[in-house]
Formats: sequence, structure tokens, C-alpha cells
Amino acid sequence: MMEKLGSSLVLVEGAKDERAVGPYAGIVIQAAGRPRAACRKASETGATEAVVLTDLDRSGDELALELRSELGRYGIRADLELRKTLGGLLQVKQMENFEGKYQKTVEEINR
Repeated sequence: MMEKLGSSLVLVEGAKDERAVGPYAGIVIQAAGRPRAACRKASETGATEAVVLTDLDRSGDELALELRSELGRYGIRADLELRKTLGGLLQVKQMENFEGKYQKTVEEINR
């Protein structure tokens, strides 16, 4: 999963999410407040797939669905499953907590 994330175009909600996910992702684009512009920017990368890592709450779910629809207009397939999988494994609902939870999980595995 982390290999896929590392080579992917990733859409997140805001700046805190970008800081948390950025070190583990290929290209990161912030989408909150401007999903159409974010998807247009995504299309300019030439990507055919994008990972959507919005928060695992109602507003994050709504934004994820909006991004999937808008990305589809540009011929980009949106991966919404990775956010659910990573959220479940790391027990994270807010992507701004991704980095801390990921590091903690890696440390526990290495013990």
C-alpha cells in the first residue's frame, strides 16, 4: 500500500493533510474549497489514476465522491479504497494524523 501511495498522485483536503501525507506520496494536491481546480491540476500531471485521501467523516466522504466524479471528467480513475484501508489499519479518521500514526505503527512492528 505504501509503495502505491509513494508513486501516486494524491488528493487531500488541506495543508495539514498535505504535510502529513506528503512525505509518503508522489504528488499531493489540496482539494478542499476548490475540488474542480484541484482536479484540473491533477489532469495537468498526466496521471490516469489518483488516490483520494480525504478524512473519514461525513464531509470527507462527500468530498471524496465529488472528487471521484470530477476526476472522471478528466479520464482519471479515483482510488477511494486506499483511504478506507489505511484509515482502518492506522486507526486514523483525520488525515492530518496520518504521519504520526504511520510512524507509531512502524515502530510497533519493528519491536
